[in-house]
Amino acid sequence: MRYGKTRIHLSPDASQLGRDSAAAVAEVMKQCLAAQDEIRVIFAGGESQTTFLEHLAEEPGLDWQRVVCFNMDDFWDVRLPDEYSVGYFTITKLYGKVHPKEVHLVRYNAPDPEAEAARYEALLRGAGPFDILCQGIGRSGHLAFNEPGQADFDDQRWVRVMEIVDISKQQLLEDPSFMGLGYIPEKGISMTIPAMLTATHRFTMVPYSTKRPIMSRVLAEPAPTTDLPATILSRFDSTVFLDQDSCPEDIERLAGITQA
Repeated sequence: MRYGKTRIHLSPDASQLGRDSAAAVAEVMKQCLAAQDEIRVIFAGGESQTTFLEHLAEEPGLDWQRVVCFNMDDFWDVRLPDEYSVGYFTITKLYGKVHPKEVHLVRYNAPDPEAEAARYEALLRGAGPFDILCQGIGRSGHLAFNEPGQADFDDQRWVRVMEIVDISKQQLLEDPSFMGLGYIPEKGISMTIPAMLTATHRFTMVPYSTKRPIMSRVLAEPAPTTDLPATILSRFDSTVFLDQDSCPEDIERLAGITQA
């Protein structure tokens, strides 16, 4: 099935989604590495990325010493313990296992979030073109921390400080990685949607039943709307991985879906 230009891949469960998406990303990584000295890949953190990152770390034949990795976002809160940062999550699930050539993270505890956004934007713009984007979709419909009402499909900036909306805070409260913190950060530092979508190859991993309501809303929208930032994917050649739990029950009847 397709959602605009985006292909939809359905896996039976979250574990298989991780295997399927990791295999697809690894294959594209190998193709890019065969043609280039190094490649640049954007990664996301969070519970929905767990099975994907864990299986990608186990994919054979990847020369990670020629892979430069960038995190798309992180929280911003000077009080935040390191183990609750997106950077820590991606290091634990992937980078610490495969040891890429370079890893670039948002400084979640930087004294000045705007200065950190400017620093990270300069780093991204100087890095060269991105080959692969690996991301999720939040319960609000956000991509990275590009929330409804804050997302700009034509943003000239590549990194911004974003306000985390209530539904995203609730998602974090239920994330096993956040249990025990006692509070949720109010802000995040995030790549903008235009910056992320400059990547040549785009993959979106969305497992679990908690994502079914937002995927039902997103896939019912035939045209992009900043009220649901993830709808922009309909305009781009990409792949969205769903499992049986996250896939809308009436997916074939949704307005934005066509048969491949």
